[in-house]
Amino acid sequence: MGAIFLSYAREDRACADALARALEQAGHNVWWDRHIDGGEEFAAEIEAELDKADVVLVAWSMLSVKSRWVRDEAAVGGDTGRLVPVSIDGCLPPMGFRQFHTLDLAGWKGGKRDDRTAELLRSVARRLEAKGKAAPFAFAAEQKRAFAWPGRRASWTIGALVAVLMIAAATAMFLTNRQPMGGPLPKPTIALASFTAPSSDAELHDLARQARDSLSHTLSQTGIPVRLIGSVPQDRRSAGDFMLSGDLSRNGESVVATIRLEEAAQGVTVSTSRFEAGPNDIRYLPERIGAQMAAFFDGPVLLVLDRRHPMDPALMAELLAETDDQLQAYQIRKRVVAKAPDNPNAQMGVAFFTGFVLGELPRDERAQAVTEARQAAERALALAPEFGDTYATSCLLHSETRLAECEDQLRTGKRVDPDAPYLNGFLSALMRNVGRFDQAVELTRLSYTHNPYDHFKIADMLKMFEFADHSDDARELYRQGVRWWPGRKDMFFRNRMFGRLDRGDFEAIRRIEQEVGAEPLPAGYRDSAALVAALRSKSPAAVTRTCAGADAFLIKIRCMLAFSAVGDLDSAFGLADKLYPTRIGRTPAETERIWLDEPDGGGGTEFITSPAAAPMRGDPRYLQLAQRVGLLAYWRSGRLPDFCRKRPEPICAQLLKR
Repeated sequence: MGAIFLSYAREDRACADALARALEQAGHNVWWDRHIDGGEEFAAEIEAELDKADVVLVAWSMLSVKSRWVRDEAAVGGDTGRLVPVSIDGCLPPMGFRQFHTLDLAGWKGGKRDDRTAELLRSVARRLEAKGKAAPFAFAAEQKRAFAWPGRRASWTIGALVAVLMIAAATAMFLTNRQPMGGPLPKPTIALASFTAPSSDAELHDLARQARDSLSHTLSQTGIPVRLIGSVPQDRRSAGDFMLSGDLSRNGESVVATIRLEEAAQGVTVSTSRFEAGPNDIRYLPERIGAQMAAFFDGPVLLVLDRRHPMDPALMAELLAETDDQLQAYQIRKRVVAKAPDNPNAQMGVAFFTGFVLGELPRDERAQAVTEARQAAERALALAPEFGDTYATSCLLHSETRLAECEDQLRTGKRVDPDAPYLNGFLSALMRNVGRFDQAVELTRLSYTHNPYDHFKIADMLKMFEFADHSDDARELYRQGVRWWPGRKDMFFRNRMFGRLDRGDFEAIRRIEQEVGAEPLPAGYRDSAALVAALRSKSPAAVTRTCAGADAFLIKIRCMLAFSAVGDLDSAFGLADKLYPTRIGRTPAETERIWLDEPDGGGGTEFITSPAAAPMRGDPRYLQLAQRVGLLAYWRSGRLPDFCRKRPEPICAQLLKR
């Protein structure tokens, strides 16, 4: 049972009432100012209740984001590790609060059959668990009802499984060292020891303290239970499932931090991370450590550490070995799965990394690698069907033209595991490619709020900010992302540019180029100055001169849309033929062969389904383009793009004609 402080805007009182009822029915004590109207005379009472609360539940809305009271209360919750934010109308939290996972409750009425009710209770329970509080019994009941097995894998529900497990709980849980499946992934407890530094170096001592505080904050904000300890106890297992320790030292003018993750029971170091900061960015080192380690503990790493599927710490260390070489990571997972064929994490790793590196394998090895990877994916699903991200492997291990099947798999994974770390990101990318940008924006937001420290999610959020014309938010997030991930500047820039390119806003692309400077631009990148000048003149000839000799993807894709903007559709489709070659064969076998020949395919189809490509969609050649990359079959399955939903473009009548 927990004490919940509910913060909201007075105009949202009806929704606040529904939130309070749901929490009270689950056994929590909820305080909210239904009997007062706010104001300075009530500040003392509000502050007292806020101080006593175990959880601060903030209901963000278009109105509450403007309330200084709500923002202040949210700040107190965030600073003390007690914040659980929800969005009741789909709006983004204000800047400063977007690093917290925010549950989307737009349209929610408080019904028990709404999956989001269970997710709300899970979010509160996780925050209580992090503070050492027990969740009420009513939450356990909601958690059991929240998960149902996919119908094609079993005909019984989790309720039957729970009944069996309850009968055998006294013995089976201890014999197998597993927990019943269903609900959110049980996150391991991390014991965080004090970081060390040479006693004579006051600056390093201060940085060590700040780095540990930053890491404690970011881990707690991602829902990972953290226990602060001064030193390593004699019985390591009493501290937690895993232990994090770190030390700081100097390397010339730079500061080096080494962070170690140990498996507590056996004292085996399973991962070591190294951070180095030069004299110009030493001040950013603590927050960089906090952000990058919080991202490290998301997704795949948590699956490896999951106590429902225990594994040998030595194999765990192999899976967690740091490498930027995806081919090497693929080979490591192949070795681990040979040693532990019944471990779902190893099987899942083989499936994912095969998809990542398929284009790097020799052509004559790809078919066999894909066959083995598909078997690994099926094995992972059989061993751990509750891991939602596993359902994404189907998209990576088949031709990218199988859009409808890919979407169905991703949505199945979301139903099974609403907390899956990366499914929203996968689905958002798919929605962009098929022209459903409204859904992509929302899915990107959900993915980002799940873990706002992950550099992939930051990059996706930057693209969506630019696409939605939120320039200030994009600039602020870019600066923050660069502080945390200085090696990802080029990715962050590229996504900002793509977001504006989807809008056809070349002027904004040029402003971004000038804002970020030359350093983050990819090697060989041609800036947009000449292209902007050609577009201002509205001259196809000027665009042709500017785009002469364009051979790199980043200039070809801009030139295709620039030709489209000035009405030179012959040149636009000429570039489209190069960027989007035929991906659909006469038979499924031929489509598979085309894919195996070139697994990476052509350009992202978001650029031809975006608002910027509207002029191209007025040309009969567009249907041929859509057909050869799989879009036409997807749309004709009844899944319409945005340009056929709001204000249908003329092409939509032809697009739907079979």
